[in-house]
Amino acid sequence: MTHRGRVPPVRRPFSPLLLVLLLNGLAQPGCGKVGAPLSPSRPTPARLTGLSARQQGDAVRLVLPRPDLAALASRGFTPDRLEVYRALEPQDASETTPAESFLEHARLVAVFGREDIARSPSEEPLVFEDGPITVFGRRVLYAARLVDARGRPGPLSDIVGIELRGDVPLPPHALQAGDEAQDVVRLRWAPPTRNINGSAPPNLLGYNIYRRTAREGHFGPPLNGATPVTETEWYDRDIHYGTEYVYMVRAVASAPDGTLIESRDSPPIRFTPRDTFPPAPPEGLVTASAHGSISLFWTANRESDVVGYYIYRAPSPDAPESAWTRLNAIPHPRPMYRDDAVQPGARYAYRITAVDRAGNESRPSAIVVQEVW
Repeated sequence: MTHRGRVPPVRRPFSPLLLVLLLNGLAQPGCGKVGAPLSPSRPTPARLTGLSARQQGDAVRLVLPRPDLAALASRGFTPDRLEVYRALEPQDASETTPAESFLEHARLVAVFGREDIARSPSEEPLVFEDGPITVFGRRVLYAARLVDARGRPGPLSDIVGIELRGDVPLPPHALQAGDEAQDVVRLRWAPPTRNINGSAPPNLLGYNIYRRTAREGHFGPPLNGATPVTETEWYDRDIHYGTEYVYMVRAVASAPDGTLIESRDSPPIRFTPRDTFPPAPPEGLVTASAHGSISLFWTANRESDVVGYYIYRAPSPDAPESAWTRLNAIPHPRPMYRDDAVQPGARYAYRITAVDRAGNESRPSAIVVQEVW
């Protein structure tokens, strides 16, 4: 059996030449001097770009690009938060404010935590609403930067500025919705009476109407497109019955440079359109008899949601309502029907109704009378 122990060191004779070399090395000043260890450079994130700011009523809506956490982590920087700063530009400022000067006068107005910015960069950007505004006629500057878990900030983003106006209308109010016609939701609202700075009449160009479903998190573009609506009502014709919608309206002002400024949101309302509108009564009902049965024919209804028809029969056209019998249990899908449950030589009165997808039944058609042959 082999024992693996520690091998004793081999003793070598001391060399006088080695002693001389060591003494010469100690005697040379600065030669082989060892300084303080250099710290590795700290990774920093890319400078945020693409910030945008616009006035909305008595607030500023700041949109920030969502940082790509995966890309930052690949460069060794793990953000802990995103800080947003605001500063008022001096009225006599003639040059772009440098980052150093901006931070000297800016104040921290918002912080997005890591959880807020952790979603995919392909999703909606980060939005900060700064308001209410109390200073008009001044230029407000905004910038942002990322900070890591040890409190070390990254570079400041580009600085965006916006001049705040006081002649922007207050939001509309008393928004109402109703389904007063087939496949249409009618919206009505009351106009603002003054601007956010208290001046009157309001600087009012028109209105933008917004809608989302109750399950959606944010509103899309205006339903009315790029042109503001000048009336205080709007007809939403692109609806689905049974879907809960959230509606909101903003007033629109025009600035001297031609840009449009929206008010804040009106109080939103929720509305679920219901189909309570029956189809039109069927037309063109005619009958014919042959081989002991009666056939009925009529013109198909034009409504796209009509799913069929109910066929009613009575012994005479002036029979009471209780004497009319419905011949089919479910709506008949085609504009024709054959009644075989008749007696030869007897006379019968017929009328039909149309039924839509929601179960609404139309008024009866004209009555026709047919003898069985």
